[in-house]
Amino acid sequence: MRAYLLLTLLPMMPVAAEALELTGRYGYAGEWAVTATLAEAEPAASKRKRDFAGPVTLKHLALCGPGEVAEKAGTLSLRRNGQRYAAMLAIGEDSCAVTGTLAEDGVAFADCGKAGKIPLRLWLK
Repeated sequence: MRAYLLLTLLPMMPVAAEALELTGRYGYAGEWAVTATLAEAEPAASKRKRDFAGPVTLKHLALCGPGEVAEKAGTLSLRRNGQRYAAMLAIGEDSCAVTGTLAEDGVAFADCGKAGKIPLRLWLK
């Protein structure tokens, strides 16, 4: 009887939100390493379309010139639909919009306003 009751109540229990760990490269020569751990905004009814947001870190992989920083922090908001995504990357006062595929070889171009379109590759860690 208890097993039957548990099986009938199981679909009504809340589903835990998931984290999405991403890594990638940003910049014309991939000179910035990207890492992000994004939390799911709220558990979605669909396993395919889901919203995530959280902090992102960019670490410069080359030598920094005078006045340049070796690390930048910001936020990343991402809507995922299978392997496809649409995202907003915000670093300081700059923000970039991008759509692409979560794959190491999938290059997308982030539209960063005055800075132009900058290559961005994101994939699952």
